[in-house]
Amino acid sequence: MNYLVTGGLGFIGSHFIEHLLNRSETQSILNIDKGSYAANKNFRPADYRYKCLIEDIGNINKKCDLIKEASHFDVVINFASHSHVDNSLENPLSFLDNNINSFFKFLEVCCAWQKAGKIGKLVHISTDEVYGDLTDSSKSVFDEESPLRPSSPYSSSKAAQEMFIHSFRKTYNLKANILRLSNNFGPRQHFEKFIPTIILHALKNESIPIYGDGSQEREWMYVENCVKYITQICHRETNFEDYCISDGTSVENLHMAYTIYNIVKRIANLPSAPIIEHVKDRLGHDKSYKLNCEKFKKDFQPCDHFNFNQGLRKTVDHFFYNFLKSEVPLPHLAVTEGSF
Repeated sequence: MNYLVTGGLGFIGSHFIEHLLNRSETQSILNIDKGSYAANKNFRPADYRYKCLIEDIGNINKKCDLIKEASHFDVVINFASHSHVDNSLENPLSFLDNNINSFFKFLEVCCAWQKAGKIGKLVHISTDEVYGDLTDSSKSVFDEESPLRPSSPYSSSKAAQEMFIHSFRKTYNLKANILRLSNNFGPRQHFEKFIPTIILHALKNESIPIYGDGSQEREWMYVENCVKYITQICHRETNFEDYCISDGTSVENLHMAYTIYNIVKRIANLPSAPIIEHVKDRLGHDKSYKLNCEKFKKDFQPCDHFNFNQGLRKTVDHFFYNFLKSEVPLPHLAVTEGSF
């Protein structure tokens, strides 16, 4: 298998590449990443099968000699997106430019490559946030047929990506999967995200800021489980379906803060209870997301995975041993959410 991965210096993308490099059938991986502030510049696998190009995906048709040298990519996996909801509220235009304009140019290139036999199919990584707030829906859970009603500029840009893929499928016969993932967590996630924020504030024995009353509910999936699910879909050459993907573990934000704090205090000398700081709620904050993943379970085989508690402990261990033990000062952080 020859892979082209976009956004592979990001959180899920880098774990996906690591997973591929541990598989014997992986022949080559080309990672194209813009190298934005959220990129992990230290992710440099020492493997001859891996190459990385720092470039905006909207420019790759003009600048990527590495692509011109390659004869064929079996699958293109697109992780590349700005994903920080709070940033999208403060600067929505940057999300239009990156997640829509650059993505559209990239999609046009994918169509041309596919027509020329240069790629097999596109696997596009989306999010459960495209559905909007479950409490605004008549359903108790979202599935692949649920309407898209995004609430933020970020989720609107992700929904727009999906609409372009749907139209390119019909008009240009693009072969593509769309995967709507629940919130991911795990080692190396960016500091601005929700779970790393709780862990690092706890390690510094600082108050943990929580939006509103903390009753917002999210489904969580450990990243190493997620990349295994994505890999299964990549290996189905003739499957171009859309899938909701989650492990089904649903947790309220406030409960998550207490759960993480209790893990942290067992490995660090912390007081018996956290200090919770309830801050002003985010504009347009969705109350709940839940996914029905029966279609994915029907079409694919189950694989070994970490349960939620195992994944959470591995995540806490990562931040404890890599940041608390270092001499690098921990930044002051604000609570956010997001998967990528």
